[in-house]
Amino acid sequence: MKPINKIIFSILIVTSLVFGGYLTYHFTVSGDTFRLAPPEKIPFFSVYYAYYLQPESFDKFRFGTQIVPALELSNVITSDMINIKSMGFEGIKLSFHFKSNNYISDRIALKAAQNGLYPVGILMGNDVKPRDRAFNESEMAEWKDFVRTEVRTNKNTIYFWEIWNEPTLEELFRYGTPGEYVELLKITSKIIKEENPDAKVIVTLDAAVNGTKDFSESVLAMGGGNYFDILSFHPYAANPYIREDIFNRSVDNIRAISEKYSNKWPLWVTEIGQPESEVGEERQAELTQFVFQRLYDEHIPLVWLCYSDQRLALNANIGEAQQWGLLDENGSPKKSFYVAESFMQQANIGAVTSS
Repeated sequence: MKPINKIIFSILIVTSLVFGGYLTYHFTVSGDTFRLAPPEKIPFFSVYYAYYLQPESFDKFRFGTQIVPALELSNVITSDMINIKSMGFEGIKLSFHFKSNNYISDRIALKAAQNGLYPVGILMGNDVKPRDRAFNESEMAEWKDFVRTEVRTNKNTIYFWEIWNEPTLEELFRYGTPGEYVELLKITSKIIKEENPDAKVIVTLDAAVNGTKDFSESVLAMGGGNYFDILSFHPYAANPYIREDIFNRSVDNIRAISEKYSNKWPLWVTEIGQPESEVGEERQAELTQFVFQRLYDEHIPLVWLCYSDQRLALNANIGEAQQWGLLDENGSPKKSFYVAESFMQQANIGAVTSS
């Protein structure tokens, strides 16, 4: 190797070590050194922290619409967590993807917990197999390892785990037959409880008012309710995603299902939101107010989709440039931001009244 090449090679090695050490220090002060106390109840107001993160160069990341220096990424995420907490949110939701590197989601969960937010983790696997079948033997073995690794890694910060995303939706995320989904629940919940006895398992058995009832009732009739602690539903309509009449009908439907099983499980809306692109900013804010008020009156916690278009942009998994966020692509608050913030802050001092 020529002397000049040796020098360049040495500089690259030193740079990599320094950069790696910085990220290790700022993202790995966790696990054994920090522990969020187990929650006494479900966090009532949470927000989905959906994000798009890709390397832009050796020292920069594309974080949604922002180009962030690698050495500033930790600070940017911490700032988001502080802002989310100051709005009045009590938790954030994060996606953990099967057969993917979930290191950043692990670190974001830590940053959230360090700022007093309870993370909710959703174990996602719908995009790695056809929807018309369950896992085969080798896939199930990998899934078990994935679940065990993530729950163990986050055992001191994540106490809520949702199994699969909207498994009732046939055209989008369904996991095989109801019986196959019950088997997935049985296997997955066992691992979660082994790795973190304080953890609560969440299952979403209603993701829209139409087309999911038979699947949901079959899962429960087969004993699926023995393998989760919290019953979730996502009261969406078609376009637009939130319609007051369908939303109210979804609440009534889940109440009826719950009552059939003696109200065995707490209810939780673990995802609901309305993209501005469908209805405009003013109507998005009105629907935000409607959802927060309706669920507050029903004593049902919620997870709002999502925090920021600035973080979400380019993430086609949720909907590219559909403007779901409380912040726009420049990081500026929308009208829905102020509606949510005002509502939560009034709720926290007991000043919210039914409209």
